[in-house]
Amino acid sequence: MKKTVKNLNKLYASAFEKMTKMSEFLAKNCVDHALDFHYGHRIKIGKQFTNELYPIPLVRFKLKGIKTESFFDVYTKEDYIGYIKLYPSKEEILSLDLEVFASLKYLIYGYNYQQELYNSEDLNQTKNNIEKSRDTKFIIYADFANLEQIFSVVDKFIIKPTQSFSTANYKCECGHYITIDSDQGSCPVCGKNSPFKRKFKAKCLVCQTVCLKDQYGNGRCQNCGWTLDKFANRMKSRVIYPNLISLNKAKKLYRENKHLKPDLDDFLEAFEFYGETGFEYKNLMFCLFGHGDDGIEMSWGPNDDEVAYFKDKEDFIQNAKIDNEYLRDIWDKVENPGYL
Repeated sequence: MKKTVKNLNKLYASAFEKMTKMSEFLAKNCVDHALDFHYGHRIKIGKQFTNELYPIPLVRFKLKGIKTESFFDVYTKEDYIGYIKLYPSKEEILSLDLEVFASLKYLIYGYNYQQELYNSEDLNQTKNNIEKSRDTKFIIYADFANLEQIFSVVDKFIIKPTQSFSTANYKCECGHYITIDSDQGSCPVCGKNSPFKRKFKAKCLVCQTVCLKDQYGNGRCQNCGWTLDKFANRMKSRVIYPNLISLNKAKKLYRENKHLKPDLDDFLEAFEFYGETGFEYKNLMFCLFGHGDDGIEMSWGPNDDEVAYFKDKEDFIQNAKIDNEYLRDIWDKVENPGYL
């Protein structure tokens, strides 16, 4: 029994790692998704097959509104690590470009009558079969050999947003743990709106443009870029999360028709408030962390293997350098300053 569990754990760990990478890929593209497990599967240990009630990782999400599931198998071989299933209606499947699946081993069949409609020689004939079918719902099933294949398929169906949104997690009433990566905020399993869906109208404190917020007051102005926050109006002259400049300064910059970008003092005030900030410069990420009582640690490099320490904020302003240039002198060239 111990040997079986050890073998299963080894197989399961690899599948779970692939599920995690899939979740990260969906998050980068702002696709709401749920992590789940499928129980009961036939697996191979050594040369023997066995049926085991063991959790198979899967990710549930929607592509163009179509229910989609991606399974990461514990029984893998050189050309197979899992499969993806889509559940489109007749109207939806007829609108899809099936050539996306042409390079994969895939099947298309009716949901109710289970009639196989796949024709590897002629995709046009496949669509003709679908049109003639009595089924109103269908299943597209495709095996994939590596993560790049499934990323490619998903990428072709993603409706990408114009900007990124903060990731939030919650447990839906249907019991699934959901990752929300867009302002749409709906459960991809049962369809129920999440508490993070931005649907309430509010005026931006900076430019007075009407924008949307969620039930907690979180949102973002599409006009000036200010992030809505219920505490900002109480501390107008302070830099507080999630913004990197104070409300009073944001209003001043907006009146002057300038971007709401923090200067180095603003950035360090944000660091003092939150404790972890970062920015990009010449395609490298620089991260700031607290060190000691008032100290600052700045790390960078491919593996964060370059580190510099500063005793306090003033020491950082006076001595922080990148490529032998003082950070204070090149601050206008850094990109994407923000909280970590």
